[in-house]
Amino acid sequence: MSLNDQLNSFRNKVRNAPTIQKRVIQEPSNEKKRNIDSLQTAGTAAKKKKSNIVYSQPRSTGVGSHSSTQLVHAVEYIKRQDRKVKLSDVESYLSYPIAPLIPSLKRIDRIKINEADQTVEYVSIYNIYSADDLLRYLQGQPTFQGVAVKQLKDGWNGCNEAIETLESEQKIIVLRTKKENLPRYVWANIGGSIGGIDEAFTSLWSKAKVPSTSELPGALEKVGLKPTSVDPATIKKAVKKSESKKQKKPRRGKITNTHMSGILKDYRF
Repeated sequence: MSLNDQLNSFRNKVRNAPTIQKRVIQEPSNEKKRNIDSLQTAGTAAKKKKSNIVYSQPRSTGVGSHSSTQLVHAVEYIKRQDRKVKLSDVESYLSYPIAPLIPSLKRIDRIKINEADQTVEYVSIYNIYSADDLLRYLQGQPTFQGVAVKQLKDGWNGCNEAIETLESEQKIIVLRTKKENLPRYVWANIGGSIGGIDEAFTSLWSKAKVPSTSELPGALEKVGLKPTSVDPATIKKAVKKSESKKQKKPRRGKITNTHMSGILKDYRF
């Protein structure tokens, strides 16, 4: 086959080969464009709204959080009263029905509800609500142990005022903080007036004679004490003579085979 025949054959194959139809994309109408734009805008807004959700916290429905907040306010109100409070007074203070909160209040150890007279109270740790109660409790303790003011204040709002009054009357001893000067621990004062010294101690102090400066080193040495004026490096320590070591005596065994004494060799040292 000549070159011209090959070229004509190739052209026929190309001419008879199947062609790919081009897809004509029609431009959308104006109405369709508006619909597409509105759908895209709505989808973008939904994505933004979805991205603002915090999945680490439960969704706030407004019911549980509101009742929990009212419970906290109710407990704080009851604590401030230092006495029994009517449930109706708590309800009027909250402007919220008290009935849904009663089961939660019963689960709090320090809250005591009396359903007979419809009252509720916050019981303090030591059941102390006045200065007389505090003094009576401190004086009745079997050991001289202080009471933490932090525990007294829990359920007793007038704690600091009562402590100030009893301290001014020298009926209690108060340990205060250094910076704020706030009461920290309290004890009953059973030793008399604070700041005074008994005459027995003053008489003992006056009778005690202190040696003069020149006689003081000798007096200390007599009782086995070292004066501060003496250099410790100059003091020679007495060397104890080491005891002579006792030599251990050889341990002799008991001969039992005496009938063979002439045959066996004696290995004793």
